[in-house]
Amino acid sequence: GRYALMFKPGTYNNINAQIGFYTSIAGLGLKPDDTTFNGDVTVDAGWFNGNATQNFWRSAENLALNPVNGTDRWAVSQAAPFRRMHVKGGLNLAPDGYGWASGGYIADSKIDGQVGPYSQQQWYTRDSSIGSWGNGVWNMTFSGVEGAPAQSFPEPPYTTLQNTPVSREKPFLYLDGNDYKVFVPAKRTNARGVSWANGTPQGESIPLDQFYVVKPGASAETINAAVDQGLHLLFTPGIYHVDQTINIDRANTVVLGLGLATIIPDNGVTALKVGDVDGVKLAGL
Repeated sequence: GRYALMFKPGTYNNINAQIGFYTSIAGLGLKPDDTTFNGDVTVDAGWFNGNATQNFWRSAENLALNPVNGTDRWAVSQAAPFRRMHVKGGLNLAPDGYGWASGGYIADSKIDGQVGPYSQQQWYTRDSSIGSWGNGVWNMTFSGVEGAPAQSFPEPPYTTLQNTPVSREKPFLYLDGNDYKVFVPAKRTNARGVSWANGTPQGESIPLDQFYVVKPGASAETINAAVDQGLHLLFTPGIYHVDQTINIDRANTVVLGLGLATIIPDNGVTALKVGDVDGVKLAGL
């Protein structure tokens, strides 16, 4: 299965959301602080004897956390982004017992306290703000991160760019009053720090009625017909087998997956092809 845990704006108490495979958790506000957990969003490695090198395919996005013990644990390896999060405390990137871990990615996030990699082999942090960074094992890379350690590779192994030359955050689903919309953050040049720090985030809001909401069982033919009609695509969580290529040939089309929606091509076809057009956004697939 594929799973998306989505929380409407508000405050939620006594949360310990333990995030497993093929699961994403997200707030539905325009900004992280709109959806606050008094509690934790946790990834650990008890299932694999304290080894976090297999913790793939999960994500956390657009939430504010007040961790119960002051520090949230996100002990992941690849394909497990931590995006647009506000941790009102510290963030521990290692599993309980400090076993192996091979991450990882933080973007557009504010960590008020220290980020503690401990046993993490490598990590990339972009366009974020941190209180401090604890250590490095093999390679810790930062671009546009307030509070990042100074460039010092190879000892300690910090590669630090003061700004990110060009970046754009992924689109995301949110609630505007009672209406669902998709927010498409604006492109940033020479970014430093989070995109949501000052007032209303820069970008475009697209009403949900401009999307074809794709549900499991939909055919590639149906999906292509929706794109031809001028619609964007929002894939709900699931696994989608396609017997022909999904073609995105219209500029500025948004293709957004929820819950790590997965497209599987059958009979050797290409799953999805973007034509020679500008401004297409693919995310969450």
